[in-house]
Amino acid sequence: MDVDVRMQPTRTVAVVRRPVRTDELAAFYDTAYGEVARTVGEAGARIVGPAIGWYHGMPTDTVDVAAGFPVEGVEPGPLGGRVEVVELPGGPALVGLFVGPYDDLGAAWGEVEARRAEHGRDGRGDFWEEYVTEPSPDGDPARNETLLVLPFA
Repeated sequence: MDVDVRMQPTRTVAVVRRPVRTDELAAFYDTAYGEVARTVGEAGARIVGPAIGWYHGMPTDTVDVAAGFPVEGVEPGPLGGRVEVVELPGGPALVGLFVGPYDDLGAAWGEVEARRAEHGRDGRGDFWEEYVTEPSPDGDPARNETLLVLPFA
């Protein structure tokens, strides 16, 4: 996996954010993405990019995670239910495109972390995954494309 430094734009995202046990992440994502998509549509806004899993702090048995999508046509603030619209800050970040099953993302993040150490820079304290390939029950997990983004402090 190639990992290099790229400038990330600040984006407006609609998300559901909460602490989640790591063994419950898949169920959280399934519920949150549907809730966000429905709420964004009801608000008359639109989704303008792939699904995002935005992590705050380092995962342990639980992780503080926000799941949602980049959006346009809505201002930051509560949107409805558990959905809120926030800014995903941009800036310099290590970015790599991982191709493979979600179960292998931990090892891929290890590669990104190794590159961060090589650069001698600190992470900002958050990181995210952009699910470029929309998962499908009929799809081949080995062909999933996930963008890994680790912002610098």
